[in-house]
Amino acid sequence: MITKVKLKNWRSHLDTEIDFSEGTNCFVGPVGSGKTSVMDAICFGLFGTFLQLQQKKLKLEDIIMKKPLPKDKAEVTVFFEIGDNNEWSVKRIITKGKTTAELRKNGELIEGPQSTKVTEEIIKILKMDYDLFSRAVYSEQNQLDMFLTLPKGKRMRKIDELLAIDKFEKARTNTKSLINKCLTVLNEKELLVQNLESDENLRMLDTIKREFFELKEKEEKMKNQLNDVIKRKNGISKDIENLKQQQKKLQSINEEIKKFTAFVELTESDINKIKEELVEFAEKTDEELREEVRKTDEEIKNLNENLIREKRDLDILKEKYAGDNARINLIEKEKLPKLKKIVKELDEIVENLKKNPIKKLSSELNKSKKELEKNQIKLQKSMVKLSELEESINNLSMAGSICPICDSKLTKEKKSKLIEKKRKLRKEIKKEIGKYNSLIEKIKFKLPELENKIKEIERMQERFEEIKDSKKELKSLENELKNLKSKTFVFDNQKKMFEKNIKIIEENLNKLKENQEKLKQILSKKEEVNNKLEKLKEYRQKLMMLGNEKELLLSSFSPSILEKFELDYQSVIGLEREIETNLKNLSEIKIGKQKLLEEIENKKKILETYRLEIRKINAIVDQLRLLENALEATQEQLRKDFVSAVNEAMQSIWNELYPYEDIYSIRLGIEGGDYILQLQDSTGWIPVDGVASGGERSIACLALRIAFSLVLAPQLHMLVLDEPTANLDVKSIEVLANVLRERITKLVEQCFLITHDEKLKEAVSGFCYEFRRDKSKDEATKVELISSPLQV
Repeated sequence: MITKVKLKNWRSHLDTEIDFSEGTNCFVGPVGSGKTSVMDAICFGLFGTFLQLQQKKLKLEDIIMKKPLPKDKAEVTVFFEIGDNNEWSVKRIITKGKTTAELRKNGELIEGPQSTKVTEEIIKILKMDYDLFSRAVYSEQNQLDMFLTLPKGKRMRKIDELLAIDKFEKARTNTKSLINKCLTVLNEKELLVQNLESDENLRMLDTIKREFFELKEKEEKMKNQLNDVIKRKNGISKDIENLKQQQKKLQSINEEIKKFTAFVELTESDINKIKEELVEFAEKTDEELREEVRKTDEEIKNLNENLIREKRDLDILKEKYAGDNARINLIEKEKLPKLKKIVKELDEIVENLKKNPIKKLSSELNKSKKELEKNQIKLQKSMVKLSELEESINNLSMAGSICPICDSKLTKEKKSKLIEKKRKLRKEIKKEIGKYNSLIEKIKFKLPELENKIKEIERMQERFEEIKDSKKELKSLENELKNLKSKTFVFDNQKKMFEKNIKIIEENLNKLKENQEKLKQILSKKEEVNNKLEKLKEYRQKLMMLGNEKELLLSSFSPSILEKFELDYQSVIGLEREIETNLKNLSEIKIGKQKLLEEIENKKKILETYRLEIRKINAIVDQLRLLENALEATQEQLRKDFVSAVNEAMQSIWNELYPYEDIYSIRLGIEGGDYILQLQDSTGWIPVDGVASGGERSIACLALRIAFSLVLAPQLHMLVLDEPTANLDVKSIEVLANVLRERITKLVEQCFLITHDEKLKEAVSGFCYEFRRDKSKDEATKVELISSPLQV
C-alpha cells in the first residue's frame, strides 16, 4: 500500500504532499490540473519510468518545472508498505542529464545512488516490473479497454508475456529448431557412414597389415648387416688414423728440425752483427758504462732543477704584469674602437643639428597646421553654400508661378534665368571646394613629414646629451694606454732574458738525454748478445733431441702399410653405400604401406565414431521431442489456470459492477487460438468486442482490469483507474461509485481513482483531493483535501 507521495518541481507541482490510505483514494479536477502527473510520479518513483517517458513523448528534462518559474531539478518521494510493518520509501532526483535515487527501509538506506540498482531492488520487493504494473494494476487514461484494443490474434501473446509463459513458447520453438538441426547432422553422419562402409581398403586391412610386418622384419635384418659393415669400417678407420698420426708426427719433426736450424743460423748472424756495432766500446767494461750513465743522470737532474727554477721566476714575472697586459688588451680591442665610433657619431649629430635647427622646423609645423585649419573652415563654408544653393535650385525647379523665396510672381523665363544663374554659381563653388580639398591634402601630406623630422631632431638632441663627453673620455683612454705600454717595456726585456736562459738549459738537457740513451742502448745490446748465446745453446740441444726422435719413429712406420689400409677402407665404404641404398628403397616401400595402413585404421575409427554419434543424436532427438511436448502441455495448462483464476475473480464482482439484470455473467474464453472477452445473456455467451454497448464494454473491461490486478499482482493488492467512466450512463456511474466505495476493498487493499466527474466523489472511502490550476496564468497545481478516511 502506498501511504504518501511528495513532489517538488514535478511538472506543474511546485511542492505537493499527498497522503493515502486503504480503500479508494480519489483525485478530482479539470483536465490539465495535474491529477495524472501524481500517478506518473508514483510510477517513476517505483520503477524509474512512466508511459509518456517510455514512449519518448517526454524527455527527463521535460519533467522539471518550467513555469511559472524554471527550476534546475525535480524530486519525487514515494512511501509504501508491503506485507509487513516496515515503512519503505524511494526518492528520485532529476537534474539535467542525470537521475539519482535512494531506497530506504524504516529510514535506513538500502540502495543508492544508482537509479537502475534501486529499480532492480524494488522489482524484487514488489515482485513485479513496470510492464506488469502498467498492464495489470494501472489503467492509464483512456486505457481501461487496453485488452480489447489489442489486435485479434495478438492478445494471447501479450497475456503470455504478462504471465512470463512466453518463455515456454520460446523454449519450445528453440527445442524444435534444435531437433531439426540434430536431424540435419544425423543425415550427414549416416551419409558419411555409407561412404566409409563402401571403401574397398577397409576390407583389405588384414592383408596390408601382414605385408607391412614382413617389410619391417626384412628392414631389421638389413640394418643389422649395415651395422656390421660400419663396425668393420670404423676399425680400419682407426688403424688408418693411427698411421696418419705417425706420418703427421714425422712431418712435424722434420718441420721442427728445419725451424730450429733456421733459428741457429739467424741467432749466430744476430750475434755477429751486434759484436760489430760494439767494436768501439769493446775496451769499456759494463761497470764503466753504468758509471757513465749514473753521472749523466746527476747532470740531468741538476739541469732539470735549474729549468724549473727559471720557469717559476718567469711565471712570477708574467703574473706581476698580467693585469697591465689585460688592461692594454681591453683598451685596444674594445674600449678604443667603441669610443672612436661614438665620437664619429657625435660629429655627425652636431652637423645634423646645425643643418636642421628645431626652432625653424617647429615654426614651419605650426604655420602648416594653421593654414590647414583655415582651409578646412573655408571648405566647410563652401560646402554649406553649395548645399543651400542645391536646395534653392530644387525649390525653384519644383515651384509654380509664385517665387518660393519672395512670394513674387514667377514667369517661366524668369524661373529659367534664376536657375541658370544659380547653376553657374554652383559650378564656381564646386571649383572652390576642389581647390580647398587639394590644398588640404597637400598640407596633410606635409604634416607627418615635418612631425617625423622634429622627432628625429629631438632624438638626436637626447643622444647628443648622452655622448657629448665622449671626446674627453677618448683622450683620457689614449693617455692611459701610453703609460701602460711604457711600463711593459721593462717587462718585455726581463721576459726575453728568462726565455733565453730556459732555451739554453733545455738544449743542454736534450744533449745529455741523447748521450744517456746511447749508453743505455750499448748496455742493452751487450745484454742481448749474452741472451742470444744462451738461446743458441738451447736451439742446438733441441736439434739433437729431434734427430733422435726421428730415427726412433722411422723404425716403426712404413708408407706401404698405410696404402694397404686405405684400399681396404674404400672397399668397405662401397659395400656400406650399396646396403644403405637398398635399405632406403625398402624403407620408402614400408613408409608407403604404413601410411596406407594408418589411413585405413583412421577411417575405421571415424566409422566407429560416426556410428556412436548417430546413436547419441537419435537419443537426444527423442529426449528433445519429449521436452517439446512437455513445454506445450505446461504452457496450455498455465493458460487454463490463468483463465480459470481471471474468470473466478470477474464472476465474483460482475453482479456488483453491472446495475442491470439482462447480463448474468462474464468470462475470458479461448477461441481460434486467442483470448476473447464474453458476456452471458438470455441468448447465451456473446463477445464484448463488436456486440456489447459502450457502457457494457467499459464495465466488462473494468471487471477484467480488476481481475488482472488480483491474479497478476497479488503482492501489491492495488488498482489504479484513470478516467474510468467513459461510455457509462448515470446509473452505471452510481453503481461503479458504490462498488469502489463498498465492494472494491474486499478485492484489493488500495484503489486510486483519477476523474473529472464530480459524481465519483461518492466512490471515496479513503482520501479525496481536488486539483486546481489556472493555466492561463501558468500557475502551479494547487491540491486541496476534500475528505479523509475519518470524515468518510
